[in-house]
Amino acid sequence: MERRAIQELARKARVYGPEYAEWALRRRRLEKFAALLESTEGPVRLFSTMECYSKRERLAMRLERSPLALAWQDAEFRRDGLRGDSVGAGVEFFNLSMREAHGLLCDCGYGGMAMFRTPLSHLVAQRARRLAAKRCWTEWRHLFADWADAIATRIGARASV
Repeated sequence: MERRAIQELARKARVYGPEYAEWALRRRRLEKFAALLESTEGPVRLFSTMECYSKRERLAMRLERSPLALAWQDAEFRRDGLRGDSVGAGVEFFNLSMREAHGLLCDCGYGGMAMFRTPLSHLVAQRARRLAAKRCWTEWRHLFADWADAIATRIGARASV
């Protein structure tokens, strides 16, 4: 194997930093979380009025049959480092902001959804997948660079004609 400097590789290939690795791990975990929720039999319970509690109280919240309690029952999640079924453990493990955790785990955002007869676990799974699909800054930067390269290539191709 030949050793090369990162700068040399960056001239030939796209190089991602550690922030991208964290984002990729978050994406993988949220996708697995969504699959786990979709395969869940029985009711899932959500936290009620999370926003009415202090941050310390929210991080300590636990609830039987919550999405986080279901994740805690999964041996792979525990092996990967999930420390418990509290909101704080879920926020840390899935790399969520408090706003994202609230949108995913609090009942206030699912009010009228029960009328559609979709199991609540599937609705939470949809939101988890939406969070997994979010792009990190590094991805946006590379997309912009690709776009700029494509434009420069087209301009260069027209100039040579």
